[in-house]
Amino acid sequence: MAAEHPNAALVRGMFGAFTRNEGFALREIFAEDAVWTVPGRGVMSGVHRGREEIFGFLGMLPKETGGTYASALIDVLASDERAAALYRASGERHGRRIDINQVLLFTIRDGKVTDVLALPSDPDAFEEFWA
Repeated sequence: MAAEHPNAALVRGMFGAFTRNEGFALREIFAEDAVWTVPGRGVMSGVHRGREEIFGFLGMLPKETGGTYASALIDVLASDERAAALYRASGERHGRRIDINQVLLFTIRDGKVTDVLALPSDPDAFEEFWA
């Protein structure tokens, strides 16, 4: 079996750190001027620019869901400048539940994530959950 692409390993490491609540381990994964874009109009939506905004955004996930938010990595595809992560997002918020597949599209340069785009498989359910 061939060795895993370094960008796939980077993304798997990111999901692992998030799952273990090791947010500080993620700091060096992101470029200082990284951008994370989430579509929609809900509380988590928007363009989050720079490490500080991205970590503020990620820190909101457990707060908004009472600690119920989980992301279970399903698969990663990677190339020299990009990666895509398919994962199952689940959680509860204000009496609503979400349990959908999502994709994160990453741009990676020099071993650092520079751009992330979140794509929910069910935009309507995503929008309703985060409204």
